[in-house]
Amino acid sequence: MGKWYLWWAGWLLASVGSIWASNDFLSDKFGIWHEGLHLLVIITGVFVIGVLTLFLHDSTQTSNPIQRRFPVLYWGRWIAVHLGPLFRQYWFANDLEEKPFNRVTRNWVYSTSKGKNNTIGFGSQVNFDDVGTYTVMPAMFKHEKSEHGEYHRVIGHRTGVKNPVTMEHFVSISAMSYGSLSANAVSALNKGAGKAGILHNTGEGGFAPYHQKGGDVIFQLGTGKFGCRDKNGDFSDEEFAKIVAHDNVSMIELKLMQGAKPGKGGILPKEKITSEIAAIRKVPLGKDILSPPRHDEFEDLEGLFDFIDRLRKIADKPVGIKIVAGHIEEIEAIAETLAANPKRGPDFISVDGGEGGTGAAPLVLASHAGVPMKQGIAMVDWALKKHGVRDGIHLFTSGQIATPIDVVVAMALGADGVNIARGFMLALGCIQALDCNSNRCPTGIATQDKMLQRALDVGGAANRVANYVKTLEKEVYMLCHSCGYTSPDQFTADDIMVVTSPGHLDYLSELYMVSAWEASQERLKARESGMTVGEMKAR
Repeated sequence: MGKWYLWWAGWLLASVGSIWASNDFLSDKFGIWHEGLHLLVIITGVFVIGVLTLFLHDSTQTSNPIQRRFPVLYWGRWIAVHLGPLFRQYWFANDLEEKPFNRVTRNWVYSTSKGKNNTIGFGSQVNFDDVGTYTVMPAMFKHEKSEHGEYHRVIGHRTGVKNPVTMEHFVSISAMSYGSLSANAVSALNKGAGKAGILHNTGEGGFAPYHQKGGDVIFQLGTGKFGCRDKNGDFSDEEFAKIVAHDNVSMIELKLMQGAKPGKGGILPKEKITSEIAAIRKVPLGKDILSPPRHDEFEDLEGLFDFIDRLRKIADKPVGIKIVAGHIEEIEAIAETLAANPKRGPDFISVDGGEGGTGAAPLVLASHAGVPMKQGIAMVDWALKKHGVRDGIHLFTSGQIATPIDVVVAMALGADGVNIARGFMLALGCIQALDCNSNRCPTGIATQDKMLQRALDVGGAANRVANYVKTLEKEVYMLCHSCGYTSPDQFTADDIMVVTSPGHLDYLSELYMVSAWEASQERLKARESGMTVGEMKAR
């Protein structure tokens, strides 16, 4: 940065000198103040000096060969690269092209969060032959009502906690930490959660004042133990007890892995760490916060169950785990351990899909690690049912869920409820600028820059959060009623079909439930024969 300061200082001095010289020259030459000519000379002089300064800088720097080979011209390329996403988003990409959320999805969230009309005229833009297109199977007649009518779940009854949680909503706000998100964003989410009557996951960044704006929370305990650390960075029972004693802390989620970066802990760049964030997390200032990839308190399932018991004894509230599905035998091992310990283990399991989002993640993990949400929730649901422990476990799932059909697909494959992150960011006003990791979020959501945060009004944003939940749930129930159901937990994997090739549809049960069973059998046979699945199939 010091080199840049020198260049700018030189440009400034040269510009001031050119102004003084031109003024002196014009006064001597014409004996008058010739405003038009004088201004032209000044502008030309500043421009020329600026270009020359940039030329000298580019041609002498050694870090970028393109910049050194093409001084000045390089900056045209730099502008094109950085403005490219903007141009594509608004001018070149069609409504169904963009990732991770296309314009149709974003506009649906925007309109619903603002309480506007979200109906369409003249038909859908969806190409019904596109691979991956879902369709629910409508019913001519009503089916039996669910046991409780509309959605109703109790978490914690299996382990007998003193403070079980009754859920009347199948939507929760997924884990997004204060630090990754701004104070205004967290406040708006929590306030909106209170208005909508849903749960708000704190994320692994600790319990902040902004999580106490009217909404009940799931306190997430990550590998960094933020907010629950002693001076050495180890887990502290006393600090944990202080947090879970708050009335609005309903449950505890022990984060083992995250879909966007399984096997790697959370990442918070030092640019986003303020003194307040450091105090809440109990970490030093001026350094990137890198959570450990694993918990130090346990090394196996028995140790995990012991630690869950420890947390539940302190809190007397439901305790769950957050995982990313991997090898099927690991999922079955959890189910087997639960079967052997009916009063122990997690009260709920959050299955995060490999397509999950985050404020900052290595590209290789975000793109290539972790089983996607649909396969993951199907695997976990199948394994729990196989070992007879499904009824006592509440299953959440997450992973690029934003619209009613996303929710229905997830619940048809086995989820009891969904955790939504980026959908709620869109409801707050996110424009998908893809700048979450830079501290330059233009909407004030994923930044700690006070000036940028001012763009986000807490009260208005909270109303948008509540509106989004209201409309999302309303339209999920629309799909329920179309299929003859009264609650979304009645959906099965045989109620939804997906286009697998143009003109060909398969039931979700054929794609995911069967594949979970087949995967288990193949892995078991391969393990018994001492071969890999690939080697066994080759024979």
